Amino acid sequence: MRRYKIVIAFLLVNTGMTSCRKYVEDVPVQGQRVLVYTEDYRALMNASGDRQEVAFGLAPLMSSDDVDLSAAEIQNNFKTNNIQTAIYTWRKPFYTDLGQDNDWNAMYAAMYTYNVVIDGVMDSKGGDQLLKQTILSEALMHRAFTYFSLVNLYGKQYDAATAETDLGVPLMLKAALFVNLKRASVKQVYEQVMKDIRAAIPILPVKQDINFRPNKPSAYALLSKVYLNMRDFPNAAAFADSTLALSNTLYNYNIAFNGGNFIFPSQFEDKQILLRKVPRVTFSAPQLSQAILDLLGTKDLRYQLFVKQGGSFYPAFTGQGFWSREKYSGPPDKPAVGLSVNETWLIKAECLARAGKKDEAVDMLNTLRKLRFLPADYTDLSAATAADALQLVVNERRREFFGSGLRWFDQRRLNKDAQFAKTVTRVFDGNTYTLAPNSNNYVFPLANILIAQNPEIEQNP
Repeated sequence: MRRYKIVIAFLLVNTGMTSCRKYVEDVPVQGQRVLVYTEDYRALMNASGDRQEVAFGLAPLMSSDDVDLSAAEIQNNFKTNNIQTAIYTWRKPFYTDLGQDNDWNAMYAAMYTYNVVIDGVMDSKGGDQLLKQTILSEALMHRAFTYFSLVNLYGKQYDAATAETDLGVPLMLKAALFVNLKRASVKQVYEQVMKDIRAAIPILPVKQDINFRPNKPSAYALLSKVYLNMRDFPNAAAFADSTLALSNTLYNYNIAFNGGNFIFPSQFEDKQILLRKVPRVTFSAPQLSQAILDLLGTKDLRYQLFVKQGGSFYPAFTGQGFWSREKYSGPPDKPAVGLSVNETWLIKAECLARAGKKDEAVDMLNTLRKLRFLPADYTDLSAATAADALQLVVNERRREFFGSGLRWFDQRRLNKDAQFAKTVTRVFDGNTYTLAPNSNNYVFPLANILIAQNPEIEQNP
């Protein structure tokens, strides 16, 4: 099989600066060539690192109430990093002067690649129509996932009453040099996400040979997640059902525990993973909050697998920290932040609880939880009311995804529920910082350099 190195050079509009405006240079270098054949687009979409790691980085985890970086060793280390300090204390701006937001840059660079594929693959040479359509549908799904991530980092939480006017992110839907970078509304971004997913679904296969390629279950899972964030719980439940009808395998942590030998599978072998996405970077010493430690308890296999004493980390610290699955299966396996059966399972359980079907919701929780405890340590949950069942689901989501950064997105959306809205407080370097429900600090600021380069992009409040 012939292999080609694909030429996609992202050049900067402003010399030495990184911005949204990037384009493809179609000048081949000896030994290289531009995108011409369908197999070129297949190779581009097979660039696994780019497709899998272009997700958010440290900020959601460091901002969330999963972590409490109170250890003196960590705080002393943090004092030399103004960006991490600002993120941890919810102070704006995160990035001053020429500081770059590498999460934003990476996601928009990936967006350009998806647009190149979407614009060109159907006119490529040599491939059959189904292959071209499949590659197109994969690019649409990756673009949808990336825009959903962007709008939930840099835009306000979706609220039907204000989404039409709340600032979202720039919608770049063509591989073009000069585009309008004015921020679309939150509603417009959500509509584009759903449009891309729905366009992809008819062509996506039910199964792919590797889980960084989107398939039908992952598309339904993303729709379910989008509707959950819109508080359209009937549709979230319906698309969760569509996902689980095609893929419903939950991983049994008893296998990973292996009598205390801790053998955890690669995400490529984990049947829970519907679409593999991992953070761009991870934090070396993620000290866990007492709240999540209390919620886990010591018998939960997620505690035994993913919590270690601070002396196991660098820098070492007093307390306990999140021990990522990559410690078991290798560096590629950073926390799973893509689409999964277990998250879709819990979305369905949440929708059942919100619909007043408390017993069905708790039954789903117990099915999952039996796979998270040794049989001798497991006790079924029960709920007296639908509100109790909903609390149990929210607690389980926190246990299932702690250390990944996904908790931050739950904090944002659950602020819309009086039952869950709360003020978060933390102390850094002797100063106390608070994060109130629905605060503007739940919306990450744009890098100042981005605004300076592209003045039509409005800064967050």
